[in-house]
This record gives sequence, structure tokens and C-alpha cells, in this order.
Amino acid sequence: MNASGRHFRMVLLGIILAGALRPALSADLVVHEWGTITTIHAADGTPAGGLNSIDKADVLPDFVHRYEPETTRYKPERILGKLPNIPGRPDITMRLETPVIYFHPPPNKAYTAPIDITVRFRGGVINEFYPDGAASVALDRERIADKMHEGVITTEWNGDVLNNYVVGGLRWKGLRLHDTVVAPLTRSEIWLAPREVNSVSVFSPEAGEGEQYLFYRGVAHLDALLATKTTRGSVELSTPANLAWLESAAVVPNVWLADVRADGIIAFRSQPAVTLKKENAGKGLAKVKRFSGGDYTADGAAQLRSSLKKALIAQGLFADEAEAMLNTWKASYFQKPGLRVFYIVPREWTDYFLPLEFSVPARVTRVIVGRIDLE
Repeated sequence: MNASGRHFRMVLLGIILAGALRPALSADLVVHEWGTITTIHAADGTPAGGLNSIDKADVLPDFVHRYEPETTRYKPERILGKLPNIPGRPDITMRLETPVIYFHPPPNKAYTAPIDITVRFRGGVINEFYPDGAASVALDRERIADKMHEGVITTEWNGDVLNNYVVGGLRWKGLRLHDTVVAPLTRSEIWLAPREVNSVSVFSPEAGEGEQYLFYRGVAHLDALLATKTTRGSVELSTPANLAWLESAAVVPNVWLADVRADGIIAFRSQPAVTLKKENAGKGLAKVKRFSGGDYTADGAAQLRSSLKKALIAQGLFADEAEAMLNTWKASYFQKPGLRVFYIVPREWTDYFLPLEFSVPARVTRVIVGRIDLE
């Protein structure tokens, strides 16, 4: 073959490869989400309630939209909203915190399609969000079908008991993606940190509001994915007794035990992956040794942060998204004194309890960190 023939063949091969690769890289909208689920356990592992009572520092800016169902709005003892200096509902055992959603459209191409997004929360209520959307709460029709037929209950939630039959909902309609939008002014560090990401902005024409990301959070009557028992010498991790969401098995890829002293010095240990299996409900997974004086180091916070960031990226977040998450949670993760467990939530749990639907094709990565504060 002469030189011109070889050149033609190389050009043709390049065209074929480019045609094969380009759809895989740019055909779909890329969507990345991160967030935290927080629980608090007593030494014997009993989950604490009242978790809608929050620290003043965790209160969101006033422009964030709040949703309180009619059935709880006028009953102070039944309010679901996250507020400081309140007793909190005893049946709120989990906080869904700062899930944010970023959008990465195909490069060098305007993305003009309107996007509808619906998220539901099994066992909980989504009660804070931005931009504005349509929030709701109902009972799971499929799970209560027999009881409805018997006339025991209806599809209306009366607000008295938060349990697995309750399903919160939130829908955004007609969202548009833009290079920039006019985002609300704020000095809130926990609101500003997630903006430091190289993604496109999202705008709701219906609400006239935009931001670098979609935001929502809520409260639930759910258990952590790891049961705990704390003694002087160790923290024992077990498979929870209730695994109704699990088909057979799910891997928790990363687990950390961390202790933040009052002076801000941190000790931590990372654990190998553990597997949750239905047949092992209630059985032990690992025993993590507690810390002694030599385990606390000046660079402990930096090392823990680095370990968490590596795991977040391994789960699919971009580096700037992982940084944004850790900066958002800097005070609660690395500065608030206390003993706590962190773990990466399996995607199976997230998709079951927080099903997320898009009206357009999208490649979705969802990374949730579980946090258990140990009393």
C-alpha cells in the first residue's frame, strides 16, 4: 500500500473511531447528586428521635422554600420542619440533608430541552427545597391496598404517625439549563460551598428562580444502614434487623469511625467493605476498636477528609463535587466534637427510598454518605 493509501486508511479509521466514541461521551445529560443521611444512636444502638430539632448553624437561608402539610401545620407537637430549640417529633429518626443535583450537558452543545424531575421519599417528607417545586405527602397506595379495601385507612395522611407507609414527593417542572443564572444572595457557608462546581446552572421559569444546583432535604422515620453498639473499647457494627428494601445483598463499600475532640483534633479508622444480606439481619459485621491518645494527630482531619474524598470520587463524583460536599459538611463532619460513623450508602438503598425520575435521558450518579452520631 502506498503512502496516500495508508493516509486515507488512517483518516477513515479516525472518523470511524470518533463516530463510535462521540455518542457514548456526549449523547446523554450527565447528572450528579450527593447528600447525607444523619442518624443518632444511643450506646445500646437505640435510634434517637426528634431529629427535626437542629443546631442554629444548620438553619438554611430564608429564601429556601419550606413545606409543611396541612395535617401538621397547626399542631406544634407534630411539626415536621427543621427548627432550633424545639423538642422535635419522636418519630423523626433520620434527617435527609443537602442532597444537591448538578447538571453536565454534552460539551460544546446548547441543551435546550425542558426537564421535569420528580423525587419521592419513602418513609419521609421532603420539606425544604430550592428552586420552588410542588411538594406533597401521601400514603403508599400499593402497600396499604389491603387496609384501604378493608376501610381501615385512606390515602390521606393525618400527620399523626410518620412511618414506612408515608411517601413524600417533590416535583420540578420545565427546568432549563443555562451557563449562568442570577442566584440568590447569601452569606451562608453551607449554601455557598456547593456552588464551587464546574457545572451548568439550573433555572425554573415557573418559579423565576435559579441556582448552580437543585437542592432538597427532608425528615423520615427510617433506620441507619448499620446498627451499632458502643462500649468503652469498641464500636460494634451489625446488619439492621429491618431490610425490607433489600432484595438479597448490598455492599457498603466504605466505613469510617471518627472521633473529634473538643480541641478539634481527630482520630479515625477506615474499615473494609461490609456486605448486608437479608439472611444475616441482626448479625455482626465488624468490631472497630476505640481510640487512645496516640491515635489523635494534628493532621487527622486532613487525612480523614482525604480518605472521604477518595471514596466519593471512586463512587462517581467529580473532584470539585467531592470538594464541595466536604466543604459543605466541614463543621458537622470535622469540627463538631463527638464519636461518629461514616459510611457510603449503597445505590440500592438510595434508589428504593429516594426514587428519582427525569423526563429526559440522563446518566445519573448518586452518592449518599451515611452519618451516625454516637451518644
